[in-house]
Amino acid sequence: MIDMHTHILPGIDDGAFSSEEAIMLTEYLYHQKVTTAVCTPHFYPMETTLEEFVKKRSNAMEAVSHSKIHLVAASETYLHRFLFNNRDLKPLCIENTSYLLLELPDMKAWNNEYMEELDRIIGYYNINPIIAHIDRYKPLMKSRKLLRKLKDMGCLLQMNTSAITGSETKRKALSLIKEGYVDLLGSDCHNISYRPPVIGEARRIILHKLGEDTWDRLMHNANRVVHSNANNKKSEHAE
Repeated sequence: MIDMHTHILPGIDDGAFSSEEAIMLTEYLYHQKVTTAVCTPHFYPMETTLEEFVKKRSNAMEAVSHSKIHLVAASETYLHRFLFNNRDLKPLCIENTSYLLLELPDMKAWNNEYMEELDRIIGYYNINPIIAHIDRYKPLMKSRKLLRKLKDMGCLLQMNTSAITGSETKRKALSLIKEGYVDLLGSDCHNISYRPPVIGEARRIILHKLGEDTWDRLMHNANRVVHSNANNKKSEHAE
């Protein structure tokens, strides 16, 4: 099982505070049968440089190198105009791939400038965007048309597993998964107290409500993304 969105790395963002807490998070994931976790600490281009971020991430990865599960370096990059000051975004992508987890600005209404910026990232940087936690954006959750437009332009859509386990969001989340709008799942875990990983429970719900084929599709997508080759992105694109 692959968790596509985590904040395990210690002392780099609002995720794990210490290496001890980080390892405890990996233990939680291990006992939920997760074998690989994509480490996606926040990168805010208006607050720090890409080079500084990569250095801090490297140090944090080293601090949890003894984890029982395989950890993959990546980022959750905030979509901001300062991002385009960088010549290359590959260091922010999921390790050895062209897939970049992108956090959109908090929104009450959809702004078409987001589409323009995503198109620029795809065309100029040769990047495959993954839109992080679509369940947190009300305009996206209310509009299948917008979701389809994002997918048609080449974006993958990631949903947090808490949307599947939450009583108020469960029905809508399962509906979008069933209809094929959701490509990837992530726990978006931050700590062991109020934002622990719940990927195991989400798996149980999906298997019960939607069947094994649906779960297998989501994990197949995750596997293809994590193990894709940055030079062969089109043939390895998730289904």
